[in-house]
Amino acid sequence: MNKSALVLAALVLFSIFGVFGMPKASAAGEVVIAVDLAHGENPKGLTDLTYKNETLTEGMLKVLTDYTFVYFGDAKYEADLGIKNIGDKITYEALKENNVKILVLGQPTSPLYPEEVEAIKKWLEEGDHVLWIAGDSDYGNGPKTINFVNSVLDQLGLTNLRLDQASVEDPVSNAGAPYRVVAYANPWDDTPKRDIIVQGFEHDGAVLAHGPGVVAWVDGVDGSGDWHKLTPEEKPENTYVLIRSTGNSVIKENEDPAANAYTAGEQGEFPIAAAQIIKLEGKNPSVIIVSGETPIGGYEPMWASVYYQKPLDGPKVVPNIFKWSIEMTKPEEKAGSSTCGPAALIGLAVLPLLLRRRK
Repeated sequence: MNKSALVLAALVLFSIFGVFGMPKASAAGEVVIAVDLAHGENPKGLTDLTYKNETLTEGMLKVLTDYTFVYFGDAKYEADLGIKNIGDKITYEALKENNVKILVLGQPTSPLYPEEVEAIKKWLEEGDHVLWIAGDSDYGNGPKTINFVNSVLDQLGLTNLRLDQASVEDPVSNAGAPYRVVAYANPWDDTPKRDIIVQGFEHDGAVLAHGPGVVAWVDGVDGSGDWHKLTPEEKPENTYVLIRSTGNSVIKENEDPAANAYTAGEQGEFPIAAAQIIKLEGKNPSVIIVSGETPIGGYEPMWASVYYQKPLDGPKVVPNIFKWSIEMTKPEEKAGSSTCGPAALIGLAVLPLLLRRRK
């Protein structure tokens, strides 16, 4: 074999294995998202969002074909949604056996059993996983949902993020009423790989937060200690706001109990969705996203692309956050370290041998 042929063979080797490691699985179906429908949540947004029989926003299941969706909850949804039911309650075995990468709990209206929370905790502590848990405002039954969300977070004992017992309204940036807040996917400047979240927007990252709650944080990951407003100057380690209201928004108190960190009448930008990257010894990080509005379900989810004639970027914001959270589960690249994978190193070692002339 002449030198040109050997070089060509080496290049083929690199094209097959790549300089970053072994071949990747195909994009379609390689990431599994589990949606919880076992605690009073609804699947709104998974299928088309409609008004008077007119489709306003195509459903998540139709649009996000690069993901495989499964769900926990009543078996009746399986035929309606066309996705796999993996149990009527959350279990560690179901999460593992179905290779769930992202678990979405969108506005639970009943509490999770302790064993369900323990299953989620065990799964998160393995690393490489994402939990997006969403609550509501303190309007109507909202305080109960906030309590259910905070109870899960207290029991997990992994994150400082919590939802405060308050609401955000915006008299300027809204879809026809102050409580129909139009917030923006405008992550804090220190957010790692921020560009992933802000890609492809047509409406500046506008996203519907219909009667949203507000994210705060506590000193102890078990819920103990003082409550704090979540600001760029005062925040837990590895925590970033992903979606925030505009500077015209205000804090409202609708129902008891009183808020812990924010004050009624306070004006400014407020965190609607925030994430904390959970560092785990010897493992890839996990990510916990806490939001005062839900990407799926609720009265009208973040997924909406239009609401009361207000154009929105929901179908871009939500998948961008999914992509970002997946990226955050990868190990950090150390300064000065090589990005070549094992196959590339083998290729580099073999190449000189291939270039030697045959005797």
